[in-house]
This record gives sequence, C-alpha cells and structure tokens, in this order.
Amino acid sequence: MKMKTRRFELDFLRGFAIILMILFHFGYDLALYGYASYNTNVDIQWLIFRAVILSTFLLLVGMSSYLAYAHTINLKKLFYRSLKLLFVSGLISLGSYMVFAHSWIYFGVIHFILVATLASLLFVRIPNISLFVGIGFILSYNLGYVDLSSFRNLFVTHLGFPSHTVDLVSFFPWFGVVLIGIFLMHHNLFSFTIKENTQRQKLAFMGQHSLLIYLVHQPILFGVFEAVKFLRQWI
Repeated sequence: MKMKTRRFELDFLRGFAIILMILFHFGYDLALYGYASYNTNVDIQWLIFRAVILSTFLLLVGMSSYLAYAHTINLKKLFYRSLKLLFVSGLISLGSYMVFAHSWIYFGVIHFILVATLASLLFVRIPNISLFVGIGFILSYNLGYVDLSSFRNLFVTHLGFPSHTVDLVSFFPWFGVVLIGIFLMHHNLFSFTIKENTQRQKLAFMGQHSLLIYLVHQPILFGVFEAVKFLRQWI
C-alpha cells in the first residue's frame, strides 16, 4: 500500500508558519527602512519569534521527509526536487547579493532545507535513532561542544564570504529539529485533525506553495517599502 505523502494538517501548519514568516520579515523591513527602532538580530523577542518559525518549518521538513521517503525513495522525484531547491537557493544568494552586497545569504533556510532533506534520508528508516541523534545535535551545540565558527571562518577568509549574513541556518543545532520531526511522524506523536473550511483551505494552499511564497514575498515587501519611500519624497 502506497503511503500518503501529503496531509492537509501539515500543509495547514506550513501555511500558518508562512504567515508568521511574512510578519517577521515585515517587522525586519520596518526597522531596515527606519520606521522602527528595534533590532531583529539582537532583541530577544524577535530571536524567539524567529526560532519558533524556523523550528516549525524544520519539524515539517523532517515529518514530510519521513512521509515521502521512509518506505521507498523515488530517485527521479528526489533529483528534480533537489534541483529546484538548488535553483531557488542560487536565486536567493544572487538576489541578496544585489541588495546586501556585504551580508548576502550563502546558507539560508532554503540552502539548509536542501542539505537537510538529503541528509535526512539516512535516518527516515531508523526514526528512533533519529530522535537521539537529533537531541544530540541540539544539546551538543547549546552546551558548547560543537563550534562551527572556525569552519565558517575558512569560507570568510579564503573564499571571500561575508563575515555577517542576513540569514544563516547552521547545520548544528537545526538539523536536530529535522531529525525529531522524523521521529514524531513515525510514531504519529504530532497527530491532529483539522476540520477543513474555506479559510483553512487557503492556509493549506499557501503551505502547498510555500517555496514560491518564500521566494517572492520579500521582493514584494521591498517594492512596497520603496514605493512608500518614493511617494514620501513628493508629499
């Protein structure tokens, strides 16, 4: 029996996370354009907000990976999905370089999802081990046993990567969240049922097209802020 690889509840939750992400980036843009005085990279409430959004997305990556690959791996489908993520990652890096030349994105959330999805294939058939390895990733990072700064400095020093980037998702500890997602889906511990209605279907639709929304929402927001900036000069 073929396992269902798409669930309304996961799409709904992904759509909800997309809404939160847009709100976060709107707040970031408000500060960037001088309409707010907070710092989303420093202020604890914004750091927590980002962590909640990112954790939700990455749990869903692990859960979706288990649904898609635990029983069989369609190599052709995996190849084309990886190619799409690679292409989008390249667009994000190029676009961010054009806007933030000294802090462009070289390993943001989409770059991470590409690598994490491929790495998750090693764990989708050993979900119980996945839990312990995932916890190990998180604890080893937060207890200071893993420090990737020297590895990152190699890219900064020898390849000219920026020392600061507007979006960075480190493999430690965040891959641990993906691994926990695999465990949760295997044991159905994140099981919940959402009754479908028009509003929830819209959120699920957003979840189904989260990659496209992720790609276009910031250019749209930047366009709006630039338009407001232009109009203010003439008012």
